[in-house]
Amino acid sequence: QDFLKLRPHPHRRPWSEVALLLRRAMDENELRKVFAKFDTDSSGSIDESELQDAMRMLGIKVSDTSAKKCLKLVDTDSNGTIEWPEFKAFFGKVTDAEGIKCLLSSSNQRFFEYKQKVETDASFAKTFAIPPFGPKPKLLNTYHDDQIEEVVWISDTLLATGSLDGEVKIWDRTNLGGMIPKPIKSFKADSSLYTMAASSDGARVVTGLEDGKVVEWSVADGVATTMYRGHDAAVFSSKFRPDDACFASGNKVGRICQHDVNVAEPVLSWKAHEGIINSVDYEKSAGQLLCTASSDSTVKVSDTRLVGEDSTGMVVEIEDAAASEKVFRALWRNEREIVSCGDDYCTKRWDLRNLRDGPVCSYFGHVSPVRALELSPCGRFIVTGTTTGSVRLWLVDEQGLVSEKLAAAQKIHEEDIGRRDEVVNKCQNGEAFEITELKSLSAEAEKSQVELDRLKKIKSNHDVMPYMQATIALESPSMSISSVAWRDLPDGTSCLAFGAYDQKVRLFNIKADAYYVVEDT
Repeated sequence: QDFLKLRPHPHRRPWSEVALLLRRAMDENELRKVFAKFDTDSSGSIDESELQDAMRMLGIKVSDTSAKKCLKLVDTDSNGTIEWPEFKAFFGKVTDAEGIKCLLSSSNQRFFEYKQKVETDASFAKTFAIPPFGPKPKLLNTYHDDQIEEVVWISDTLLATGSLDGEVKIWDRTNLGGMIPKPIKSFKADSSLYTMAASSDGARVVTGLEDGKVVEWSVADGVATTMYRGHDAAVFSSKFRPDDACFASGNKVGRICQHDVNVAEPVLSWKAHEGIINSVDYEKSAGQLLCTASSDSTVKVSDTRLVGEDSTGMVVEIEDAAASEKVFRALWRNEREIVSCGDDYCTKRWDLRNLRDGPVCSYFGHVSPVRALELSPCGRFIVTGTTTGSVRLWLVDEQGLVSEKLAAAQKIHEEDIGRRDEVVNKCQNGEAFEITELKSLSAEAEKSQVELDRLKKIKSNHDVMPYMQATIALESPSMSISSVAWRDLPDGTSCLAFGAYDQKVRLFNIKADAYYVVEDT
């Protein structure tokens, strides 16, 4: 229905006639008529966009990447378009929507269907339990002149906010009193700011700007120290390497630059994607692998040691990481796993050793695109924020936690049974024993049996449930969440900072370990 509302091509016949033809077996003459209707410019071929329009008309919402996959299957001579013989061979066999659905992997089709149900079925959201709310936030009104694009921690107490107005402000989270809190420092670029990253020592930040400039700023002095070159389009993502010696940045047209912090010219530059690079992230153990997420629907891993004039260094590609076009974030969890989020309303965890079966875990419950994503430093938690302001905290590997707790509970129960049986054997052998001890040990065995049964039930539920649900929700605005930053503090708590389009930052202090528990499903 949404497709039919679009303004029609001035030379294109109604799609309803085409759809009717495709839904029944067609002879060659009918196929020729359909081909002619698709071939609006009479070029003798059909391109990718026309194929995608036809698929959507058949009731299948597909991303650009999925349309490309179908095009490759139809385009047997690999020239990038579909000619009449290819069209005839393909649509002579595939005469309905289900036939085309089979071309898409079952894992991706699940995410298409999830988003479609959210958009068309008002009761579908009730399928997922509403998580309990966590602690109340401390609200920081930054008084930026435009929306906040990035929040990053400088230290345990200092937080930086970067806005589309080009300004960066440094705040002391322990001193936010008064009617109008004041930043301890601020500095402003001469162009709109789209991304910001801080070095691990907190000494400097880099900002990526609309005009393609990347600027390094001294946090102590609040002045620009280096202007980095290499980009000819707006810079949308940036991240320091773990050793702070280099940083990577990605731009609007899919190019990545890696800079030595002491050199203005890039040491590496390569075309990695066909769309905006929304995030870049270095693998932490060695810092040589770079994970990138793009609006072209892909997540890629490049080995920076392999990048050269004739090589992009790509070693892994997740072709359709978000089932409808944009991937907003992709972050390393460890050297084997990546977590991503996008505009298919989902967050996913991928095992790079086995991408064939899709993500190893999916996190469902949001009902709008997931734009912001962060992992806890320990890798146990994910926190997400959406374009409609929903903020949630998730256990990364709840299934693993359940298995771990189940194994421990099994051991405890076996030990309880063993101690109880020792006393029972004494009784049966006529040896002296304390009846109170037997009652106490029997009670302990019964208690551990109850916990064991509870965990077995939870594991059984997880085994048949193809997704995880959030642990808690956090109070948030009804506007888009643009960025989230996680900081573990010396007192054992963590501070989560969320930047939003209302120019405010919400700070949540949580004790993460309190949520590392197995709840009944």
